Amino acid sequence: MAQERLDFLVFYRGNLVTGFDYIYVKRQEGHAFWQSDLKAQEAKDILDKDFMFYNPHLNDKGEPFNWRYREDWVDMTKVWDHFSEEAMAYITTWMSEYRGPSYDDPSKNDEWGVRFKVPGEKEQLIWGLNAFPANLDDFSHFLYRFGQ
Repeated sequence: MAQERLDFLVFYRGNLVTGFDYIYVKRQEGHAFWQSDLKAQEAKDILDKDFMFYNPHLNDKGEPFNWRYREDWVDMTKVWDHFSEEAMAYITTWMSEYRGPSYDDPSKNDEWGVRFKVPGEKEQLIWGLNAFPANLDDFSHFLYRFGQ
């Protein structure tokens, strides 16, 4: 059986009132990185070819450009295969949607999602609102431990 690898993974959790925390994990051009953003930051476009932290001041033609991603990041290159395998072990057990009842007070809602892509396949999104897979907290702890 072929081992599944990820091109990228984005995890978010929060609500429309307080905002969302994000974790971005991406492999590109032989390198991989992990980054987290707190609710106060604007969401990033994981598909932006310039959302990469290796040689950040040159584009694919080797020309300098105005690099707008300046936040801290973690090098995931050496652990990418392990990370991909463990992340996919969680994700492949989940349904595509977890819809719970929505609260009239939107600040009480707890929304989460995982957006990811496996090479050669379409991008996928698994999400939930006030409903969760049994191991979502374990998955969240797994993701956040790379930033410690």
